[in-house]
Amino acid sequence: MSGSWRGTVDAAALVVTALGLVVGVLLLARTHRLGPALSAFLLLLTGAGLLRLSAAPTLDRVLAAGGVLAVRQLVTAGIRGATPLTGPAARLRGGLRRP
Repeated sequence: MSGSWRGTVDAAALVVTALGLVVGVLLLARTHRLGPALSAFLLLLTGAGLLRLSAAPTLDRVLAAGGVLAVRQLVTAGIRGATPLTGPAARLRGGLRRP
């Protein structure tokens, strides 16, 4: 891939990273909930990492993208695990009793 193309893709990845930070902060300010804000930020950070990876698939970039994906999976699982179950899902787990 030519140098100018790599520079363009790297600049786009930087813009997506900045956009992720802005979206995450705005969501946190609007909803006062860390979960959705962090999810949006990590989703856009994943996109930025994949953009960088498409420009030059080096080992460093593969490891960085994999690290972001691993953190995103752990955070998403933590957010889901912290949410109390309601309705039929809670009854299956024994959380709610029918009247």
